[in-house]
Amino acid sequence: MAKKTIAAATLLSILSIPVMAQSPAPTTDELVSEARSKVKAFGGSLKQALQAAIKEGGLTNGIGVCNTVAPEIAASNSNEAWTISRTSLKVRNPDNAPTEWQKLQLLAMDKQPMKNGKPVEVWQVSEAAGQPPFQYMSAIPTQELCLGCHGKSIDPGVKAKLAELYPNDQATGFSAGDLRGAFVVTYQPSTK
Repeated sequence: MAKKTIAAATLLSILSIPVMAQSPAPTTDELVSEARSKVKAFGGSLKQALQAAIKEGGLTNGIGVCNTVAPEIAASNSNEAWTISRTSLKVRNPDNAPTEWQKLQLLAMDKQPMKNGKPVEVWQVSEAAGQPPFQYMSAIPTQELCLGCHGKSIDPGVKAKLAELYPNDQATGFSAGDLRGAFVVTYQPSTK
């Protein structure tokens, strides 16, 4: 009886050891759902921060938020597998210039940034070397809130602040509803 008890205890202890099994790769639907969630979190936090900054100190204060807080919000919504950023055909920050794939998507989105009342979205699943396995983009249509810094008629004080923080700024001349840019979400799982 003692041998059976020891054997049973040994078997139970072996079975209770966590197995380091590989998780199945996420489906495309799961990747798209997570990308949408990240865009919603990033976009919502950024809009809230911008509105608060503008209310507190005007448009020039809002520019400071875009310059310093937006990258922090993007970083807080990214992790080792997921990265979120923004890009545009007319970038304010040259570090946000689009890749070739992103540029092609932006050119298509520029013709119709909204569809059925929602920003246009596109994604790609790829096994090509040098490409993230999953890329997602969601259009950012220009809203009224954006026009004070991205519109056609910009206050001279705002222009001065933009020139100070973004000497190579291209991101002006937009009208409400124009494609301002896109949120970009990439998924690159760790190979550890």
